[in-house]
Parts: sequence; structure tokens; C-alpha cells
Amino acid sequence: MQEDQSFKQLEKELWNEKERMENITVPESIDRYIRNGMQLAKQRRIRHRHRTLARWGSAMAVGILMMGLFFSIRLSPAVAAYVSHLPGMEKLVELIRDDKGLQMAAKHDLVQTIGASAAHDGVSFTVDQVLMDQKRMVVFYTIRHEQDGHSVDLENVSFSDKNGSDWAAGYSWSSSGDSVPTSIEQNRLDIFWENTPNVPDTLTAKVTLSVDQKKLETPFQVTFPINKTKYETLKESVYPVNQDVTIDGQRFTVSQIVVYPTQTEVSIQFDPANTKHIFDFDRLRLEDEKGRTYAFWGNGIPSMKDGENKVTYNLESNYFEQPEKLVLKADGIRALDKNKLQVVIDGKQGTLIKAPDSRLQLTALRQNEDVVGMDFLLQVEKQDENRFSSFGYELTDDRGNQYEHVSGSSSSGDPSDIKSSQRYGSLYKRTTAKGTPDTYTFTLTDYPSRLSDGFTLQIK
Repeated sequence: MQEDQSFKQLEKELWNEKERMENITVPESIDRYIRNGMQLAKQRRIRHRHRTLARWGSAMAVGILMMGLFFSIRLSPAVAAYVSHLPGMEKLVELIRDDKGLQMAAKHDLVQTIGASAAHDGVSFTVDQVLMDQKRMVVFYTIRHEQDGHSVDLENVSFSDKNGSDWAAGYSWSSSGDSVPTSIEQNRLDIFWENTPNVPDTLTAKVTLSVDQKKLETPFQVTFPINKTKYETLKESVYPVNQDVTIDGQRFTVSQIVVYPTQTEVSIQFDPANTKHIFDFDRLRLEDEKGRTYAFWGNGIPSMKDGENKVTYNLESNYFEQPEKLVLKADGIRALDKNKLQVVIDGKQGTLIKAPDSRLQLTALRQNEDVVGMDFLLQVEKQDENRFSSFGYELTDDRGNQYEHVSGSSSSGDPSDIKSSQRYGSLYKRTTAKGTPDTYTFTLTDYPSRLSDGFTLQIK
């Protein structure tokens, strides 16, 4: 009885903590901006907060940029009290404090204790726990250097089954952002897949680590079992919505909502006849009869695109709550005329030939052999501060050259201004030699332009 009361108090604290987190300003600093896989955003993209890279297996035609940053927030007394009843789980609960659904999944015994390690060169990599269902896996790991004063980090990862075959999935991770080397990095690795896979009974993680920002040549391989009995009887809940929404003449259909123990998927189909391209929704969320919200959890992959006009949005899970009523809401809808999506730059004059409006300015164009750098200034309202990390990653030119996005940066102006000046920089490397271009072009992947209203749909 005492444990149930502690859990109810924990649950209440989690809802309050999540509501508070949804209104905080994300720090401007960015962890490690790009790790690998620079085919960025060709089919899918990452929205809003700064996050690390997500790397996808070759069987999935997808590239996603994630620039990462875990929030540093103290555990509430109620959470700390509950955690004290879970030996060895303190760090795990800290790492999933941004996700109410994962907290509930952990409470309902979906955590698998692993403890498998590999070590060499004075460094060890340990898979501590796994929390998963049929749609998502979260791996909690520890990197440890045997000597103090060294910074350690995860650089790359892939998974294979017992036969050595690659396991096609998407991975995202983030470093802790500690400015002082601690010789220990405890963090989480989010793993996603599009279709429900045949999860192997054992997985081998092949990871590349760095020490003091220098990559170790020899990878670490850790094999660990998967206990599918933990989740295989937990069937997903499906809400066939099929409701149309029309705002400013732009139409989309909320097709269905599927709730898994670790996440909720909202599938939305956009009408190809729309005159505007819908980038994203502001605070897309589910709300129950008690006013509790289930939004994107803050780390991992917020959305996955299927073709040109269908997107599945990942929200927190309410699987273990069984709400009596559910409403799908969004505060706003970011969209732009389709004929304004391309930004064109004069490579000779270093000026903008085409931009969506006067708010976007090119402040510098740097060209040095096969390297191209671009700096932009954008005037945004308060609601869009720190929302955008970049506007596009796929650069082309009039010569047909191909480019690799190497790095990027963003910063804000004076926070006291009503309208903020946001600065963005991107660096590209030309990978072909088809001549010096006269113009550069990229397609916007987001922009602070909105339809007149958000939307509300009754789901349950």
C-alpha cells in the first residue's frame, strides 16, 4: 500500500514536471553537432529542439540529423523517494525523466537488467539495462575510463544478430554536455524501427568510442540477451480516427493513433493539392479528461515521414493510463507557400536571389575550393526563439554538383527584444567536380510562418 501511494505521488510529480519542461527555454549550446551519415533530411527530418545525430541502417532509406542535449533537472523528492526502492535504477530514472510513458513502462516491469561489458585501452562500455516493447528500444549504457580526468563519449553504433547480420534500425543518442571531464558517461541510446521486426533473442552492439575527443580505433562489441516475454503480451491500442482538418484552405487527415507501451504514434496524411507545405505542428499533443498532456518526450525521433505526404508523429505513451477521453491538439501549424520553399543564392555576388520573405537575410557566403560556408540572419517572434537549428541541409547548384553537409551552428540575439535576430551558419563540402557554380539552392525544411490557427480533434 505504501509503495502504491509513493507511485501515485511520483505520477503526480511527473505530470507536473513534464508541464514545466514544455515551457522552459532550451539552452543555446549544442552538444556534438554531427557524428556521421550526412545524407541528412532527404526523406525525414527532426524538429525543434537541439539533438544529436540519428543513424539509420542501410535497409532503411532515411537520413536524420539530430543535435542533442539532455536537460539537467533535479529529481523531485517524490521521484527520489520512489527510486530508492529500485536498486541500480537511479540513473535510468534520471535519463527518462523527460518521458512520462517510459516512466510508467519502467514501473510496469518493462526494464531488463543486462550488465554486459567489453573493455580495452583502459576504457569499458557496459549495457546496463534495456527498456523496450515491439516498437521502440532504449538502451542504457555506461562508458568508463579507468583513469580520472578523461572525457569519454559514444561516437558510432550498430547492431547485429547472432548470425552477424545487421539489424536495420534507427539510432539516436546525445552526450551529457558536462564541461568538466568525469571519466564516466552514463546515458541512453534510443532505437526505432518502421515496421514491427522479428527482434532477435540476442543482439551485439558494435560501438566506437572517443577519449578526449579522439576516436579509438578498435570498436567495442557487447552481446546481450533480449527477454521478449517482458512485452510480447502487451498489444497496442489502435484508434481509427480518419478525421479531416481544413485551415486556410489547407487540408490534412488524422488517419489513426496507435498507442504502444513506450510511445504513441499519430499518423497524418497531407492533401497533395494543398498550396502550402506544412512543416510541423506547434505542441502537438494528446490531452485526457484530467488535463494531462502527452507530447513529444524531448529526446529521440519526433516524426517519421512516409513518402511525400504522410508523417507519423511520436508522442508520449498513455498505454498504462487507459484514459476515458482523449483530444488531439496543436497550438499552431507552421506552413509556407510551396512556391516559396526554395532559397537561391548568387554564388558570384554573395547575395540572395530568392527567399520566402524579407525576414531571411544572407550575411556571408564563403567559398574556398570545394568548401562552401553560408551565414544567415532571421527575424523571429518570441515563440520561435531557439526553435530552429537550420532551414535545410541538402544543397544543390546550377552545375549539378553534390554536397555533404559538414557542420552547422545557431545563436540568438538579445532576449529582451520583442523580435529576436537568430543567426545560422552552415558548412558544406562539394563532393563532385562539375565546375564552379553561379547559383546555390536549398529547400527549406522549416520556417517561422504559420496558418491562422491550430486544431482540436476529439479522439475518444
